[in-house]
Amino acid sequence: MKKRSNFLTRLPLRLYALLFAFLAFAFFSNDFGLVDIQKTAIILAAGVDKEEEGLRLTAQIAVPQGSGSSFQSGSVNLDGTGATVSECLSDLYAQTGWVPKFIFCDLVLFGEELARENVFSALDFFLRNEYVPDSCNLAVCQGTAKDLLTQKSAIDDTSSFALSKLFSDAAQKAGKVVTTTLKEFSIGYYGVSHSGYMPMIQTLPSDNDVSAQASSQEGANSKEKKQNVVYVADQTALFADGALVSVLSPEQTFAYNLLRGKVFAGTFPVRLDGVTYSLSVLKNDGESSLVLKDEATALLRAQVSVRLYSKNTPSSSLDVASGTVDERVVKEAESTLAASLVSLWENSTQKGCDLFFLLRQLYRSSLQKYEEEKEGFLSSVRPQIQVTVKTFE
Repeated sequence: MKKRSNFLTRLPLRLYALLFAFLAFAFFSNDFGLVDIQKTAIILAAGVDKEEEGLRLTAQIAVPQGSGSSFQSGSVNLDGTGATVSECLSDLYAQTGWVPKFIFCDLVLFGEELARENVFSALDFFLRNEYVPDSCNLAVCQGTAKDLLTQKSAIDDTSSFALSKLFSDAAQKAGKVVTTTLKEFSIGYYGVSHSGYMPMIQTLPSDNDVSAQASSQEGANSKEKKQNVVYVADQTALFADGALVSVLSPEQTFAYNLLRGKVFAGTFPVRLDGVTYSLSVLKNDGESSLVLKDEATALLRAQVSVRLYSKNTPSSSLDVASGTVDERVVKEAESTLAASLVSLWENSTQKGCDLFFLLRQLYRSSLQKYEEEKEGFLSSVRPQIQVTVKTFE
C-alpha cells in the first residue's frame, strides 16, 4: 500500500518531465513547425497570364510595414515565368529567396487570353496544391492579370483587398456579381456538363488623382503620383470545356442571380412612358430545373417582391409615403426580366455552355437517357420562362 502511494506521488513529476522533454525536442528541431516569416512569401492573390512561351505568374505578397509606433500591412507584386505555374514559382524563389505559401490566397485571377484558350492549363497546379483552399475565389479580367493586380486601387492600397470586396455578401445579395470558388468551378468542369462561370473584372479610372505616400525605404518625404482605379465585376464569363466562350451582360448577370434566389437587396430599372422606375427587390425565389415529359424543357422561374425605390420624375407626398408600385409598372417589370432571361438562355446555350447544369440533372434522373441524348442535348431543350413580380406588402 505504501509503495502504491509513493508511485502515485511521483507520477505527476514524471509526466511533467516527459512533457518538458517533448516540448524541448519539438522547439529545437523545428520551432514547433512555425513558418519563418523572413523566408516565406505569403501570397494574397495570384494572377496567371499566357506568354509566348509558357505562363507568367504574378504574385501579390504581403509585406508588413512599420514606422515608429505605427504598423501597416503592405504588399509587393512579383512575377515569374515558366512552362507551368510550378516553374513560375521556382523562378520567383530564385529571384527572391522567399518560399511561396498559398494557404492565405483568396483569389486566383486569369488573364483574358489564357481564359479563352483553357484555364486548366494553369488551374491544374492549384487543384494539386494541398495548401490552396477550396474556397479560393476565381475570376477573369479584361487584359492581363498582371496589369490588374499592379494597378493602384482607390479603395485600398493592396489591390487584392479591394478586389475581395467585389465578392462580399452584400455584393452578392445585390445581384451584381456571380462568384465561384476553386471547388465549385472544378466540379462543373469535371462533371458531365463541362461548364462553369467566373466573374469578369474590369477597371475604371477614378475621377481624382491622389498622392500615395511612398515606403520608408524610399524616403519618408517622397511621394508618387498614380492614377487610381476602381474595380467592377457586374459581367460574368461563361466557360465550356475550360475555355471562355461568352460574357454575360450586367442585366443577364442580375437575371441569373434571380434564378438562383440570391437577390435580397438589389435594384433594377423599368422604363415606361418615358419614366424610369427603380424597383428594389425585397424577396426573391427562383429555380432552373429540367422537366422530362413529352419533350425536354428547361423551367426558368423567377419570383420577386418589389417596392418602388425611386423614379426620375417628381412625385406627390402620398405617392412617396405609400411606396406601392403601379400595376402597369409591375407588368413592364415582368416583361423586362423575362427578356433578360431569354437573352441569358440564348447567350449560354448557343455558345455551348451548360450554365444551368441541365446535363447534370439529366444524368442524375436517368443514366440511360443521358447516354442516348447527351449529344446535342442543349440545342434540343426548349426554355419555359416564368416571371412573377409582386408588390411587397
